[in-house]
Amino acid sequence: MTEKQDQRIANIRNAIDAVDRRIIALLQERATLASEIGRVKKDLGLPILDPAREGRIRDKLAHGPRGPMDTEQLVRIYEMIMAESRRLQEED
Repeated sequence: MTEKQDQRIANIRNAIDAVDRRIIALLQERATLASEIGRVKKDLGLPILDPAREGRIRDKLAHGPRGPMDTEQLVRIYEMIMAESRRLQEED
């Protein structure tokens, strides 16, 4: 690889690192909100799992902006996010 190619890769990786920092911050913010809603659900005697809400999230993914990832890929990512959110709610 030439120095120019190395720099192009380094620039792209730096951009990815910046995006990753934003994603991590947003995931932490989402986790805080998930914990909060879990406490409210417990106060109201509601179940942690809300299949209708999760269905609406999946629907948003199917009809959201298009990009390199297809709906199935986004759904797999969000299924993990939702599972971890439920786990946080159950722990509180």
